[in-house]
Amino acid sequence: MKHKNLLLGLAAAALLTGCNAARVVAPLDAGEWRVGGALGGPQINTDRLPLISVYTAHGATEKRTDYVGLQVVSAAFQTLHLDAGSLRRVSSGGGVGSWKPEVNAFGGGTLLVGLRDGATRIYPNAGLHTVWSLPLGFKPYAGTDLWLDPTYRLAEFSQGTLLHPNLHGGLRWIGKHLEAGVEAKWLNPTRTFMVPQQTVPTFMGTGARGLYFTLAYRIP
Repeated sequence: MKHKNLLLGLAAAALLTGCNAARVVAPLDAGEWRVGGALGGPQINTDRLPLISVYTAHGATEKRTDYVGLQVVSAAFQTLHLDAGSLRRVSSGGGVGSWKPEVNAFGGGTLLVGLRDGATRIYPNAGLHTVWSLPLGFKPYAGTDLWLDPTYRLAEFSQGTLLHPNLHGGLRWIGKHLEAGVEAKWLNPTRTFMVPQQTVPTFMGTGARGLYFTLAYRIP
């Protein structure tokens, strides 16, 4: 039964577009590499989907960071699930302790490929992170992103839609060698979800809610 529920949950994850935690929320130092992972996902019934992903990010310049990630659990069910993108600083903040936040824009996409039949889907996305800097390396942030599903007419259960907006907020701690964080997401607040024989808890009566934990190692 647990195996069946996991399969249904993974099917629901395809509906909950944008189910990754933010790979990076602010540009890395130029030349820096960051290798990490994330655990968590949207809530189905009383449990959260055990989504596990790994990623790497590179500071291309002081203002731009590129990243690529892989969903590990999807691979166990013969689905290749990759995401990649780039983040750029568009407005500098006021520094540590200032109320003026740093604003960073990002864009990229997610690739899903069925290893059994080769079925392929691509979901472009773009969004913003608003980040504050606090003492001791803490960075609270909030933001939004928008995903596009060009194949929404093929979705089952009449759940297809072209646009998938998400809201998120979290906290990152960035130390000398490690980064750790927690992020909450309000997935698709413009709609409700129906998964057969499952309940998708909402936030304020709509969408779905997700919680994620992140950990990364910094390589100068």
